[in-house]
Amino acid sequence: MVSLEELLERVQQAETETDRQWVLLELQIAQMPANLASMLWAAAIPHFFDDKVLVALRPELASEAEALYEDLKKLTFVEDFPGHGSNIHELTRDVLLGRLWHSHRDDFLNLSRRAANFFFDQGQSLEEKVEFCYHEILDTHISGDDRLLDQVVDWWNHYENDQIQSVIQLFLEHQNHGRLTKLGQGFLLHLKGLLKSYLGQYREAEELLGEAQAIYQLLDFENFRYQTTLLRDLAVSQLHQGHYQEAEPVCEEVLELSQEKFGADHLDTSISLNNLATLYEFQGRYREAEPLYQQALKIRRSQLGPDHPDIAASLNNLAGLYTSQGRYGEAEPLYQQALETRRSQLGPNHPDIAASLNNLAELYRAQGRYGEAEPLYQQALEIQRSQLGPDHPHTATSLNNLALLYASQGRYGEAEPLYQQALETLESKLGEDHPHTITCLKNLAKTCRKQEEYTKAISLLERWKALEKSRQNTRNQEFAIQVRTLGKLYEKEQEFQDAARNYEEALSILNYVLGPQHPQTLILKGEIKRLKKQMKKT
Repeated sequence: MVSLEELLERVQQAETETDRQWVLLELQIAQMPANLASMLWAAAIPHFFDDKVLVALRPELASEAEALYEDLKKLTFVEDFPGHGSNIHELTRDVLLGRLWHSHRDDFLNLSRRAANFFFDQGQSLEEKVEFCYHEILDTHISGDDRLLDQVVDWWNHYENDQIQSVIQLFLEHQNHGRLTKLGQGFLLHLKGLLKSYLGQYREAEELLGEAQAIYQLLDFENFRYQTTLLRDLAVSQLHQGHYQEAEPVCEEVLELSQEKFGADHLDTSISLNNLATLYEFQGRYREAEPLYQQALKIRRSQLGPDHPDIAASLNNLAGLYTSQGRYGEAEPLYQQALETRRSQLGPNHPDIAASLNNLAELYRAQGRYGEAEPLYQQALEIQRSQLGPDHPHTATSLNNLALLYASQGRYGEAEPLYQQALETLESKLGEDHPHTITCLKNLAKTCRKQEEYTKAISLLERWKALEKSRQNTRNQEFAIQVRTLGKLYEKEQEFQDAARNYEEALSILNYVLGPQHPQTLILKGEIKRLKKQMKKT
């Protein structure tokens, strides 16, 4: 029996608060019956427990679990946990876990594995699903199992990112106490990158996902889905930044890995096919994209059936490709089928519904069906504002698209503030040199020009021009057209030297792209000749 003097001396000698807590706790545990002490160590593993959890953790004490649970609840450091029984006070639990991890790690991991299995089998509430993830990440054989990855992917696909944030917080508890394996560290970085991507912070997402990939490259995987999923998310973060050259080898690598490890008809392969097709579409490589989209759709139909949301995603992607090629008659029924499937499977306010509404509206706008397009744009915008927030890049894209519709109808006064709001968001979230930002900047400049706000239009187009030059995207007809427009604006403002400079720059590009005898080149030569005559007169 420890005397009071000895106890006080040990408390005084303890260097940290944790050490002092352990001195007192150790004495209390020493006075407990062995079965109660054993159950106390087990009860510290999860964040909450009841008699059913205790049976799963200590099956050898199953017959005593109910009585032991009642005894545990009498301890001063055990509290009520609404809806899930009880929990050990945070400070006491940290002390117990620290001792168990450093002194009996195998027992810690065995108990954690049992907890993971229990909460996976229960898995009814969000708390139980998050608790499952907390324990599963410590399993040294995690890379051979799909269930942790499947849970996170399911949350991601349903935009349930609060759950992913909760899991990150619990993983950080492990990390701060040195309990995560290398795979666990990589997976934590992966989840952090996903949340950054969701928030539209794609540069930060790419950095975190790149760090995760550097860890994964050092590991021998039993289940390569962890690696293929990460690589695809990395490529998507690059695509959203317009870094197509960096994304292409990643997309090709992950497709090759999917086909090699899972087979040509696996769902993982269909996702990799889809991502590479999306890259090709962004680059205007439509002929290369179409067979990949169709192959992905074929795999999904054979594996999932006709009404799965992933089928709707494939239909939507293929329709988008047809729209980009002006194949509107082929695109419309695919968009409508995708929208109908998503509404029936996901409900009316899911962000994917907004994407379908927006895409169908874009199709109608391209065909001049403005009356049909406007309510769809507005519905999409309302969903994105409520589900993603007003400052998300997807919300900004919807603002830009609605503004485009208004501008197409000559409603420039309504379009301008929407463009301005979209531009501010895109600059903040994606950066000023992102293709979406640059396109929005050009759209706003055109709207200002149409309203004869020439000074503002000049300023915006000069910014656009500088950004395109920094991206080395100048040797094309679109750049020449915009530079010529800039020249016209300067001419309207009686700034003839600047007008002539831009006309000459546009002419140089048209000579290169179209040739000196092309009608557009000849027309611009005539405009330069006219301006020079006018400059001599003034």
